[in-house]
Amino acid sequence: MLSSPVWRGVAPFAFAGGLLLGGVLSAFGVLLLGSVLRPLMPPLLVSGLVCAWLAVLVAREFGLLRFPLPQNARLVPETVFRHGPVFGPLQFGLEMGTGMRTYVTSGLPYALLPLVAFFAGPGPALLAGLAFGSGRAVMTFGVLRHGPPGTWDAAWLRHSRLLAALLCLAFALAQASVIVGP
Repeated sequence: MLSSPVWRGVAPFAFAGGLLLGGVLSAFGVLLLGSVLRPLMPPLLVSGLVCAWLAVLVAREFGLLRFPLPQNARLVPETVFRHGPVFGPLQFGLEMGTGMRTYVTSGLPYALLPLVAFFAGPGPALLAGLAFGSGRAVMTFGVLRHGPPGTWDAAWLRHSRLLAALLCLAFALAQASVIVGP
């Protein structure tokens, strides 16, 4: 579907805008939930739970633990494109950008949820949402620009262990900087 004529012109940019908007909406929803729960939990307990959660997700990334991720394991239907070449891809991107409407291949975005909920303010939540949407956009455009169908997937499989290790390290460092503070 990504190689279809629908993805010419402004459609990819509308899709990317939807991804960003979906990521931001999700981040602010998590921030709102966390703002309600934050006063009820001691900071030391929250820090311990967040660290334990990251450890579980890292173990899952490397196949040491196996459990399903909360996700809607079906693709967004192509019927969203009935809204035209701008609003169809925008809606499609919005639904994918929330992370709740399609497959989630890595558990690492779930590591960000408690950090946004319990440690972030509006600015960092906005940045987290934009980062999530941008990550999805980079993956999508990477697939489109990488070459013939299947080459992106083959490259990902060749380097998946190294990429997983680097991403886990980046998440761990970011988490430590958030919990320990400046």
